[in-house]
Parts: sequence; C-alpha cells; structure tokens
Amino acid sequence: ISFGAGTSLEGHIQAVQGGVCLDLSEMNAVLEVNPEDLDCRVQAGITRKSLNDHLRDTGLTFPVDPGADASLGGMAACGASGTTAVKYGTMRE
Repeated sequence: ISFGAGTSLEGHIQAVQGGVCLDLSEMNAVLEVNPEDLDCRVQAGITRKSLNDHLRDTGLTFPVDPGADASLGGMAACGASGTTAVKYGTMRE
C-alpha cells in the first residue's frame, strides 16, 4: 500500500490484513518540464502545491484541486477532482 501526503479520508493505508505500507512522500522531485509540450514528469510523492510552485515561471499550471495538498500519486490513484473539474477535468481525463 502506498502512502503519500496522508490527506486521504478513507484510512486505506492501514494494512489491516497484513502487508506493507510504502512511504513515497520523499519521492517529491520534478524530473522534467516541457513547456512546449505542455507536460512534465514528476515523482509520485510531489504535492500539487509544490508542483505549481515549480511551474509558476513556465506559464504552466496543474489545475486539479481536490481541496487538500495531496500528492500527485495519490490523486492519480483515486481519480481526484475538485472545484476546478468542470473547467479542467479530473485526473483521469
């Protein structure tokens, strides 16, 4: 079971029937930014606020906002959406 920012409300990081919980919170780097392609590569533990801080000077933004400063790995895993979903879509779009 992966653990990122710990913003989940479901409590699914508890391996109650045995297993391993892997903390990805320190995998928080931006690996590559490609403004001309409108994309970037990041590690699973980076939070959306940290990513947007990094992207600020490139003209890019990560618009998905679930309300918490969640990790992108967690947001991708649960198909996060939020207040900006109508305009920008959700993680799976």
